[in-house]
Amino acid sequence: MPFWGLLRRRRSPTARTAVPAPQPGLAGQERAPRFERRYLEDVPYLLPKDEAEIDRLNFQHYALMSVQKVHIVAPLGSYPQAILDVGCGTGLWAREVGQRFPACRVVGVDVEPPERLPTTPVNVQFLYSDVLKGLPFDDNSFDLVHQRLLISAIPARAWPTVVRELVRVTRPGGWLQLTETGGYYHRPGPLSLRVSGLLDRAFERWGFDPYIAEHLPMYLQQAGAVEVEKYVYSVVLGEGGGQGGRLLQKDLLALLHALSERMASLIAREEWQRMLEALPAEWAAYQTAFQFHVTVGRKPGVLQAAR
Repeated sequence: MPFWGLLRRRRSPTARTAVPAPQPGLAGQERAPRFERRYLEDVPYLLPKDEAEIDRLNFQHYALMSVQKVHIVAPLGSYPQAILDVGCGTGLWAREVGQRFPACRVVGVDVEPPERLPTTPVNVQFLYSDVLKGLPFDDNSFDLVHQRLLISAIPARAWPTVVRELVRVTRPGGWLQLTETGGYYHRPGPLSLRVSGLLDRAFERWGFDPYIAEHLPMYLQQAGAVEVEKYVYSVVLGEGGGQGGRLLQKDLLALLHALSERMASLIAREEWQRMLEALPAEWAAYQTAFQFHVTVGRKPGVLQAAR
């Protein structure tokens, strides 16, 4: 039976709305109006799930692609027949990969899968799945398993299990590609260090690993992957980093604002907002660069044609 016939339907998580502090723009600009943010209730996901978050994830994708240049860093070596994108978000990565490989089945899964747009290639499908509860696929189903930026969705204690699950659904000889980031700054100023320190404390208090990228090579090896390598990409934030730097700065500021409600337990809301307003000027003065890490590994064996 093809793996399409093995999918299990699951109920999407419920959500709540909350009104955080106003979201300011850059220093000296008019403050944005207050609006409700929508949060999922029954999954451990720190960030909102709403239209503003969809916008952020879209320009985050373009920021990463402007630096990384390619969708697939892992050396597949042949035309893939099945690709899985875990935590697919808005589905942009999956759609673009589906366009690049029109004969390849591309499946994107998320706790809130994106809508199927008219421009979605016919070989791309989006499904509900929560990787924390296991993926609804047979062993050895995909030539490539891709997962990106789930640092705020997967609790620290769950990562070893999640990585084993990703390896399970990868075909022998197939590849895994995991992209994560954290408080990785090059040439940080004092304000960047303070914000990063507060986030580290918050993530650890909430049960997340702010430096999971450093541990992914080990987790892949423990799950049986071989030829594990990590690639580090660095981009100067703001104008100094070109298009990628401008997009990544916008993404980081939107992410930090989205965490305002949760950060209120550690720092006064007004002080947090003032720091965020001042960050772009400091990033420009220090030419601060931000890093993200791509870890790849291969499942032992020889990749065979799908049956």
